[in-house]
Amino acid sequence: MYYYEIAVFGTYTYTTFTYSYSEKLDIGKRVLVDFRNQQKLGVIISETSKKEYEVKDIELVIDNEPLINKHHIDLVEKASKKFLSPISEIAKLIFPPNSSDRIRIKIIPKSPIFEKEIFLDEYYRSFKNKREANKKLKELIKNEIVSLKVHFKKAIEKKDNIILLKKDISEIMNEKLSSSAMRVINFILGNNNKIREEELYERKILTRSSTVLNTLLKKGIIEIVNENDEIEGFPIELTDKQKELKDEILNNKNNIDLLYGVTGSGKTEIFFDVIDEYLDNKKVMIIVPEISLTPQFVFRVKKRFPNKNIGVYHSHISNVERTETWYKAINGEIDILIGTRSSIWIPMKNLGLIIIDEEHDHSLYQFDQISYDAVEVGYLRSEIENIKLILSSATPTLREIKRAHDAEINFLELKERVFTEMPEIEVLDMKEEEKLSWIFTKRTLEEINNVLKSNEKALIFSPTKGYANYLICTNCGNVLKCENCDVSYKYHKYENKLKCHYCGDEKKVPNSCPVCGNPELQLRGYGTERVVNELLKFFPNRKIIRMDREIIKSYKDLNKSMEEIKKEGPAIIVGTKMITKGLDVQDIKLVIILDSDRYLNFPEYSSHENTASLLIQVAGRSGRKEKGKVIIQTFKSEFEFFKHIKEHDFDKIIDIELNNRRKYNYPPYSDLIIFLFSNARDDSALKEATNFYNLLIKENSNSEILEPTEPLIPKLRGEYRYQVIVKGNVDKEKLYNIISKYNKKMYVYVNPPTTML
Repeated sequence: MYYYEIAVFGTYTYTTFTYSYSEKLDIGKRVLVDFRNQQKLGVIISETSKKEYEVKDIELVIDNEPLINKHHIDLVEKASKKFLSPISEIAKLIFPPNSSDRIRIKIIPKSPIFEKEIFLDEYYRSFKNKREANKKLKELIKNEIVSLKVHFKKAIEKKDNIILLKKDISEIMNEKLSSSAMRVINFILGNNNKIREEELYERKILTRSSTVLNTLLKKGIIEIVNENDEIEGFPIELTDKQKELKDEILNNKNNIDLLYGVTGSGKTEIFFDVIDEYLDNKKVMIIVPEISLTPQFVFRVKKRFPNKNIGVYHSHISNVERTETWYKAINGEIDILIGTRSSIWIPMKNLGLIIIDEEHDHSLYQFDQISYDAVEVGYLRSEIENIKLILSSATPTLREIKRAHDAEINFLELKERVFTEMPEIEVLDMKEEEKLSWIFTKRTLEEINNVLKSNEKALIFSPTKGYANYLICTNCGNVLKCENCDVSYKYHKYENKLKCHYCGDEKKVPNSCPVCGNPELQLRGYGTERVVNELLKFFPNRKIIRMDREIIKSYKDLNKSMEEIKKEGPAIIVGTKMITKGLDVQDIKLVIILDSDRYLNFPEYSSHENTASLLIQVAGRSGRKEKGKVIIQTFKSEFEFFKHIKEHDFDKIIDIELNNRRKYNYPPYSDLIIFLFSNARDDSALKEATNFYNLLIKENSNSEILEPTEPLIPKLRGEYRYQVIVKGNVDKEKLYNIISKYNKKMYVYVNPPTTML
């Protein structure tokens, strides 16, 4: 008999559990185990010795061969301690989601009592709850009435084909076509005569076994081309400075590089030349912070490397497609993997280089459920697997700047744009400027008009979506708030609804104040919807493109918007943060930043760093081809902060902020860890937080431990919240042991980029 330590998925446990098996198994294999009378998947972390106490047997070995190796096990163990997160949940991040994985567990009859083979998930559906189902299944297995077997779903071969409509609709109408064929044609017509073949299957317009496409091909109605055949590209000749930095990246002994370059300085072209060197015998992973970056980025990568296998991995593609990409990556079938935050965990075969673009972006930190920092995971992988790691940004985090200053990582700088000068930045004081609208100054509207007349584009950044930030009673001052969350509803005019941007709750606008009955309710603040509404008054005949999460709900929506933006001619683009991330449109001549004071006023220690990064990134969208202009509207133009922004002097802001962080002992000069407790009852949430606080005090840590307090949003999604903050030189090993023994669910955030959780 052999004994193994198993990290059991979905159990929220900080420890592994010992199970036995009659045969020797490799670490890294997944297994099915009985955990507290439930069937659970887990992964073998290590082999161990026989225990004095009785241990359960592994019920089923899932993988024929281990899908992860010792390096990946080390990553799981170190990441669990680094982020103070349960090993059971960190281990789960390495693998594809259970719901879409190729594996399915089948119940096989061994006796006539159990009539037919059935999948485990189908079996569960015939019971009221899983506890009852698992209890019954355990009895059936014990009495040898059934056994469990692994079933492998057939891999779906994704087709990188583009379907083009070749005939005019009037010609098509003369053809005798089936209703299925007409449905396909109508779908193609609705997508500008061109679609991806995969989209027909994803949208269930066709089944994969259908012969409709062959019929349309024979009749000459459509043409099918490979997606990569449409893309041809050649390397761009690097400048002397870019070549110098490329050579330094390839030749320096330090495995980690920070590439600090102003927007438009050609950081991506340096990546591409470095990638070219690695692809001779290694695979490459590129992490981008946001889904909004992927369409442009994927196109550029495919154009630069047309003969390489490119994989894409993010939440806006189907789970099945992500799973197929995962398996291809671990089998060495993908040369370059482009993905968002969760891609950093993929155990890609023969991985030699990881690039994390826009490393400053908060999207690289996961706040939901199990928190982790993708950049820090990159550091761990670099150390454990001897992988080259390149971090890139026009506004690097203070953490990375400090590491560079301390010579922990290699520091590379690009101070000038390749094709043009940095844009001129003008700061307009809203207290003094003449206004033609309460959102826009007269000067701003004149600048927009000038840009449109010159056949170019203006981009307008607004911090929030929706029409108004809140609705207030003019009599009693009551602000209409979400009942599930302690935040105000946002008003959406087009739908005439109040919406909570945290839990998604919606309601009709009341006719009167629910507190005092006053019928006069006033809108305050503004979002993208109201900005567009206001612009239509001044530019009624101009194209206005809105980009926010209300409009962009899918990858298809995003692609359509990007195609619209890239069309030549004048346009106004209005959007939230998603337009700040890597948007590279040559004819954006003017960028306008509204409500720039909003982020400066946030009550957190990192507000100046975050605001500076945001403003510089937004400003960087202007003048990618010719020198552009940026207008920042503010009520605080006298602030020294805006002087540095105007001069593109991020270095000065870094110096000031690093001095402040050192003075007040904040990251990166210390750790800041937030423990968040939530409960449907206010008193229970406070009690949980207080108990944990008392435990930390009792352990007599050298760190500063702050008493339980309410976070900025005390109630979220129906649960009351309290936080305990630990700050200083934290002994994480000791803290990890305390949390393991405490063994109660809490949310842990280690050095989060924002404290506004």
